[in-house]
Amino acid sequence: MFRLTLCFAAGFAVCAQASLAAEPAVVLDPSSSWNLNYADENCRLMRMFGEGEDKTAFYIERYGPGDGFALVVAGKPIGKIAARETRYDYDLQFGPYEEVREQGASRGDLEEYKPALIMTGVTFGEDEKPGRDSKSRFDPEEYAARTRPFEQKISVEREARIEWLEIARKGRGPVRLALGSMGPPMAAMRKCTDDMAQDWGIDLDAHRQLTRPVVPTDSPASWLGSNDYPRALWVRGIQGLVQLRLSVGADGVPTQCHIQRSTRPQEFDEISCKRLLQRARFEPALDAQGKPIASFYRQSIRFQM
Repeated sequence: MFRLTLCFAAGFAVCAQASLAAEPAVVLDPSSSWNLNYADENCRLMRMFGEGEDKTAFYIERYGPGDGFALVVAGKPIGKIAARETRYDYDLQFGPYEEVREQGASRGDLEEYKPALIMTGVTFGEDEKPGRDSKSRFDPEEYAARTRPFEQKISVEREARIEWLEIARKGRGPVRLALGSMGPPMAAMRKCTDDMAQDWGIDLDAHRQLTRPVVPTDSPASWLGSNDYPRALWVRGIQGLVQLRLSVGADGVPTQCHIQRSTRPQEFDEISCKRLLQRARFEPALDAQGKPIASFYRQSIRFQM
């Protein structure tokens, strides 16, 4: 059996938990400065933690303006909490003032750092999922009301109060990364994503005053199905994750597909772009005067056995 999971880029549901595991945390201090990588389709903020065999890589990556990001943490200490399952839910907390939430993660590798936990749709604070990821329950009006890709809900003051990250699995003590204040690195990240969007041809001032974002006319869950899983990859048991961006015209029709990040093979990229360009249709974004303007739509697609 296999399935395709399409994830909304604007937000994911989170669940508050009472506390992390009772065992003492494994604390990893920084062993490098923050490094911000500018790319055409993503901004990556990376830092190393721990020394020797405990050396652990950590990065957060954004594919456009907004509060959400992908998160990867990889290294030997993560092996103490990583589940054997390819996909598993972990307790995640950005402390000390944010609540614990349950966050799904995929297991993989990050070059020489193994194992890796890969999470998408992460935010520092609570987040809400826009609409529903099902054909029968998707609500375009709800999606439009909740989705504001250029609106920063997490304040700079709130970011600055974040001092560490803990990841835990039930029954296992957490791993804590001593991040330090996230205020300065996130300010640099916002500058990167703003510059990136402008390079795409996005009018930032107009988009910060949108009266409506790009809104799917039907459920994104209907755009790809099990029959779209590349058969050669399915037979070999290969899975993948594709982050992509659609350029959407003022008429609501996608004009281009841009791969922002992919675990590959390339067949996943090709079928994702092909099907979304064929099937995805939108109500266009509206500016402050209610006039349709060209914009973009982000999507995460997980090919999962």
